[in-house]
Amino acid sequence: MNQKFFIYKSSVSIDEKPDVSFIPMMTRRKLSRLAKIAYSTLYGCHPDLSEGVNLVFASHYGEFDILENLIEQYSSENEVSPILFSSSVHNAAIGNYSLLNNIKNKYNAVSAGENSISNGLLEAFTESEKTLFCYADTLPYSKSLSCFVGHEEAENSDEIQIIMTENLPNGQEFERFARFLNKETDEFEAPIYTLRRMK
Repeated sequence: MNQKFFIYKSSVSIDEKPDVSFIPMMTRRKLSRLAKIAYSTLYGCHPDLSEGVNLVFASHYGEFDILENLIEQYSSENEVSPILFSSSVHNAAIGNYSLLNNIKNKYNAVSAGENSISNGLLEAFTESEKTLFCYADTLPYSKSLSCFVGHEEAENSDEIQIIMTENLPNGQEFERFARFLNKETDEFEAPIYTLRRMK
């Protein structure tokens, strides 16, 4: 595993009504609450797509609102809408993002409970190609963060060292990693590694 990587751009949002006016209106109307908050940060650190980029999406609860609608629909009608079902899968938001932006590289969706961010990041920074990582959830409130990472240094990029450790972090991954991205702290502790920003 590479012992360092670089963060080129990052974006963090906590917003029940994120601004997604940059997405065409007909598409925007069909977006779930999770997709809207995710896209607000994905576009906030959107790379130049002339070169290949992989996608990694992480979420603890995924499309919870749609799943709740499916359960109610099944309880009352004893069947579910195929369109709703296809929108409820864990990779729906990142799959649609790749279609919207004509991204032909691979994408992956990760769910690991309260460690969804650290496990998604592990997937992102071990990729050999530049990768756009996004975490989003709507429970208990709408929040998302994204970062564009890779192994080649670029102007204004942050060099991040990966240190294999055994930590007992106190949960709150979103808050802790958001502080790290915003340069309020120089370390982010995950259960099996620590990220350290190099000065």
